[in-house]
Amino acid sequence: MVMSFRVRPANELEAYKKYLRDHGEKLELSQVQPPPVAPESNAVNEVQKAFGMIEATAAKNPEAMQMVAPGKALIGWSQPDARGYDFTNSWEEFATVVESDRPAFELLHTVLTRPKLDFQLDYKKGVNLLLPQLAPLKLSTQKLSAACILDMHQGDTSAAVTNILTMLALVHKNAGEGLLISHLVRIALVSFAVAPTWELLQTTNVTGAQLAAVQAGWEQMDCLRDAENAFETDRAWSLELLQKCRVEGGISGMSGSGSSGGSWTWPPDWHELADNARSGVGETLWRSSWSYSDELCLLKRYQIIMEAARAMQTNHSGNFKADYDAMTARLASVDVTNEGAAFFRILTIPDFSDLFRVASLPATLRKTLRIIAARDVVVTAIALKRYQLQHGAWPDKLAALVPALLPSVPIDPYDGKPLRYHPNADGTFLLYCVGEDGVDDGGDPTCPTTSSSASFYWQNDKARDWVWPQPATPAEIQYFREHPPK
Repeated sequence: MVMSFRVRPANELEAYKKYLRDHGEKLELSQVQPPPVAPESNAVNEVQKAFGMIEATAAKNPEAMQMVAPGKALIGWSQPDARGYDFTNSWEEFATVVESDRPAFELLHTVLTRPKLDFQLDYKKGVNLLLPQLAPLKLSTQKLSAACILDMHQGDTSAAVTNILTMLALVHKNAGEGLLISHLVRIALVSFAVAPTWELLQTTNVTGAQLAAVQAGWEQMDCLRDAENAFETDRAWSLELLQKCRVEGGISGMSGSGSSGGSWTWPPDWHELADNARSGVGETLWRSSWSYSDELCLLKRYQIIMEAARAMQTNHSGNFKADYDAMTARLASVDVTNEGAAFFRILTIPDFSDLFRVASLPATLRKTLRIIAARDVVVTAIALKRYQLQHGAWPDKLAALVPALLPSVPIDPYDGKPLRYHPNADGTFLLYCVGEDGVDDGGDPTCPTTSSSASFYWQNDKARDWVWPQPATPAEIQYFREHPPK
């Protein structure tokens, strides 16, 4: 019976693999491993040396682009003190903290002069590969962000620009590291760069050349290609793990079921013994038959997700939300039934299918779209500031930025229409993305009254629109200090 359960799904699996390979898909780790980077092109030695010089303590980040009301943020560098969520220092005290890390920052700046940042990972280790660079990479970026605010407080926009560019270069020059967790960390690092960039736009001595450099740094963020690369590698790893489990066993341990370590009691725990027996039967069935159905299902789900990421890169309408929604519908329709599974579930024999659902990948793509929206809004805001420096006023329309400051009017990834913008009578402007619901609420940055969220963050999941913040007034800042959100 087991053999009969195996033959059809195994044949279907091999036929689908052949189809994927014939269409250029890479299913083996050896095919997705990035090529080695020549030492003279790699900034890794200097960056790792910097990691060793930076104290592994939480970064003291002063307020930067701190949202104090919907659509309003305080300018951190202009505040009378260097205040964070857990500390308040004078600027002189904070400068002492930052200056201790300046030698490490100089080494990190090396990434600006090299084409790549490759941590020389051994992909052959598969799921046993360690990634010790991720935590110090995150900490270093946070400390660079804090240094930016001090630079601006001291009027040194040149140093601030170098630090912002270094933050961005640590991301895009490491984009060849095609691991899912690395991609997620890079998304976080890009989000760290938003606040100091906003703060830079509020300075009075920033130059057009400096802004052009920062805009170019942001424009190099190819987050969708980065995501596709990570999905390809994650698929190869998942296939290798599944095949290893099929050959060597151990699937019961992955699910948390099975023996608790071999300890015995008297009288025996008959329920545990029965569970262990059922897990043993389930693993035998999974390894000999059901694993082929699960691998087929796994491959189909990965393919749907990667096709969505690719469609977004070639979608000239720019409506990524439509691509994402279509992907979600396709994923819901994928179901490969294991023969006999219904009968064995009656006997509470597990089939371990839930271990191979790729549930995290749609969420990863969703986070990628959020950071793409942030990047496009940031780039547009920089171009607006460059225009204002050149002409002494904000443009009437975003089209005025093309082609001198932007190649084209940026498209909102959530509805495929141009980002919304208009100048205000008070000398400010309104710039926004409609957000994940795809509905244009006229630039309303608030959350619905039914929402429990108290956050003013400009990309709040619950916000009606994602509005690029304008500087808060002293009265708004004082009210926030006296009535912080709970």
